Amino acid sequence: MSYWKGIGVGAAMAVLLLLGACDSTQPPAPGSKTVFNRRNDPGAIRDLMKSAAEPAPQEGIAAAILLDTSGSMKDPIEAAGKQAAKLQIAQKALLNVLGQFSNFARKHPEKKILVGIYDFSTRRNQPSCRQVVRLGPPDVKSAESAINGMMPSGNTPIGDAMITAKKDLDATGLNRRHILVITDGENNIGYLPGDVAKVIVQEPEPLRAAIYFIAFDIGAELFEPVRQAGGLVLAADSEKQLTGTLDYILTGKILVEEPPPPAAPPHPVYRKK
Repeated sequence: MSYWKGIGVGAAMAVLLLLGACDSTQPPAPGSKTVFNRRNDPGAIRDLMKSAAEPAPQEGIAAAILLDTSGSMKDPIEAAGKQAAKLQIAQKALLNVLGQFSNFARKHPEKKILVGIYDFSTRRNQPSCRQVVRLGPPDVKSAESAINGMMPSGNTPIGDAMITAKKDLDATGLNRRHILVITDGENNIGYLPGDVAKVIVQEPEPLRAAIYFIAFDIGAELFEPVRQAGGLVLAADSEKQLTGTLDYILTGKILVEEPPPPAAPPHPVYRKK
C-alpha cells in the first residue's frame, strides 16, 4: 500500500470512528461517564408510548412514581440530623406516599385509584425502567419488601422511564394520569426528559398526564426543559424537604377533588431567572 493510500484509509477509519462516537443511540460502556442522549424525535417517542390496549375512558386516578436508582443514589444526605443514603431516604418516602394513597382510597371507595412504583437505571440484561410495584390499588404491606429491595447502580435514563410509565398509564383508561419523577442526577442515556415531556403535554386531553419532577440533592435548573414543557419542577435537599415536597404534590395536585387554588410549596419552586 502506498503512503498516500495508507493516509486515505486511516482518515476514513477516523471518520467512521467519529461518526460512531456521535451516534447517541449507542449505550455507554460499563463504567463510562460519557453522556449518550437520543436525538429529539417526537414521532419515535409517540410510537414507544403507544399502548397495545386502548380501554374505554373512565373516571379515576392513575399515578406512576419513578425513582432514580442510579449509582449516585447510594451517596449520603441529611436525614433527621444524621446521614443516610439517598435511596434509603427515598424508599421510606415512597412507603409514606403509598400510605397516603391507601388512606385516600379507603375514604373514597367510590373512586378508582391505581398507583405504580418504578425504579430506573441501566442494568445489564434488564430494561432501563422496571415496575417494582404493579400499577394497581395501593397496598403498603405488599409493596414494602419490593420497595426496600431496590439497589443503586448504573446510569440515569429519565426520559425512557417516563415513556414506560406513560404507556402503562394509558393502558388503565383512567382520565386523571400523573407521572412523578424523583431523581438526583441529570439524564445521561436515552431520550431527554424535556423532549418526552413535550410529547406528553401535547397529547389530547383524555391521554395527557401531569408531570412532576423532584430534583433530589441536585440543581432543579437542570430540568428547565421539563418546566418549559409544562411540568412542575421542585427541589429537595434533605429527607425533610423530600417528604414535604411529596406531601405537597399529593395533597395539592393529585389527591384533590377539584383543581386546587394556588398554594405555596413547602420551599421555593425553581423558576428560571
